[in-house]
Amino acid sequence: MATGIVSIAAQVFGLEAFSIFLLVAATTGYLVLIALHGLRLLTAADAVSEDARSPGKAFGFYTFVAASNVLAARYIAAGDIGLALALALAGGLSWLLITYTIPLALMLGGKDERLGSSVNGSWLMWVVATQSVSIAASLLAAAGLDPALLRLSAAAFWAIGAMLYIVLITIITARMLLAGMTAAELTPAYWISMGATAISVLAGVHLLASPLPGGLEQMAPVIAGVSFMFWAYGSSWIPALVLLGIWRYRRGRHPAAYEPGLWSMVFPLGMYVTATDLFGRAEGLPWLVWLARDLSYAAYAAWAIIFVLMLWHLAPRRLKGLPQLHPAETSERR
Repeated sequence: MATGIVSIAAQVFGLEAFSIFLLVAATTGYLVLIALHGLRLLTAADAVSEDARSPGKAFGFYTFVAASNVLAARYIAAGDIGLALALALAGGLSWLLITYTIPLALMLGGKDERLGSSVNGSWLMWVVATQSVSIAASLLAAAGLDPALLRLSAAAFWAIGAMLYIVLITIITARMLLAGMTAAELTPAYWISMGATAISVLAGVHLLASPLPGGLEQMAPVIAGVSFMFWAYGSSWIPALVLLGIWRYRRGRHPAAYEPGLWSMVFPLGMYVTATDLFGRAEGLPWLVWLARDLSYAAYAAWAIIFVLMLWHLAPRRLKGLPQLHPAETSERR
């Protein structure tokens, strides 16, 4: 997700070589993660099932939907419609499967402490995944694949995503205000609060790119107005997220080291600059285009820093210059 959207942003801002490099990295990561999760499903099915029943983890399954559709969008831009269609189908079908299994299972799973630490920013992945389906449908329609049906579907998913955001952000904000937050609970996933608004804006931009079917053309001013509302609200989250992040790391319990959740910061940044640029162009607001271009360097830098941290985290100890333990000494310590 993160690498794919930064690839799209780089292409939008004219960094074609960097964009292609990121596309290759995103595709490689996508395939590797599918293989690893497939292996986990085969060897640890109980753990996967437990995650699917956990309110704090279950919405993470929507990352497959979003990743598939983000890659589909990038491959459409590259002119590979066949591969993009396959990815979009994977994203759309998995959205249906996840939406009508996991949330329903949580609803019927009995009562527990779900309004505690289980409510977190990852819940908004439901919104991100839904809007990613809308974007993929709009782009495939623009490519000439059954425009009427796909644009109708894109409009429907955009509306569903918008309603979901309003519902879920209300629950998440209430949890933060009423229950308070610890440094351990304030994970980078809360950046999705801004990322979900940004992808809603981008989905709206693609809907406005060509006429909607039938009487839905009258929705265009509404889509433009709601998209601006999402952009403004998402922008207001950025200073708060930065301040909360500083507070988290100043607590000392979470030093600035690699954790997989850091990619949850990169995706919103890449999505924000892309959506801001395209929305500014579509609505004739040049100051948004300038803002997006300036902020795009923050997205590139965040991707590069976290990528390097990840490589360092995965590197063998001997490459890091750390002391090596003799096997006997290791056994003794155990």
